[in-house]
Amino acid sequence: MGFLEQQSIRWLALDIDGTLYPPRMLNARMVRSTFPSPRLAFAFNWARREYRRVQEHVPTDPPSREGLLERQATMVAQRLGQSDVPKIRERIERQFYQSWARSFLSIKAFSDLRTTLETVKEAGLKIALFSDFPIEQKPATLEIADLVDFAITSEESGYLKPSKHAFELLLQHIDAAPSEILYVGDSYTKDCQGAKQAGMHAALLGKRPHSQAPDADLVAATWKELAALIL
Repeated sequence: MGFLEQQSIRWLALDIDGTLYPPRMLNARMVRSTFPSPRLAFAFNWARREYRRVQEHVPTDPPSREGLLERQATMVAQRLGQSDVPKIRERIERQFYQSWARSFLSIKAFSDLRTTLETVKEAGLKIALFSDFPIEQKPATLEIADLVDFAITSEESGYLKPSKHAFELLLQHIDAAPSEILYVGDSYTKDCQGAKQAGMHAALLGKRPHSQAPDADLVAATWKELAALIL
């Protein structure tokens, strides 16, 4: 009996970037988005880190993607010592969001991903995708769109993982109690600890020893290994 049956899991929720396809593909695309303005890229990366650091103490207003994008642009503008937030927001959209939408059209899924998800569906579970980045065409590009029941970015909540507000957005859209969800991700702090804080089960995908990921219910190096644990 696998973990899904043991814990009466009804939904398998998945991070996307670095979880459904290799981190090296993600990293290569992140490097490309450093241009044409490395200065903007450094400020943007700082703002995302700072956003996570303060988001539980300073609420996003309004708590929506619009609120997040505006707050993010304001932080980037302040970091750059500029005051034209609308212009900075336009630059962020062009250099990052639009660039990512194009570059992620060539990503390739991990081997054994689709086979595992097909078996999960055959067992009667539903599948959700939940990422800090826009979903765009990633499910189709990864050739799993037909298996996905729901997909949303945490940005829609106005917060980023591991915020409890971000995971609450996911819970609002799926018909399951937190204890009936297994969340799988490649980040221990953002994915596993965030999911556990929301009351979900969590699996870490990566080569990190389980002893270094005490909050994770499961740790697996590959999708094949994860399948053996959950099915």
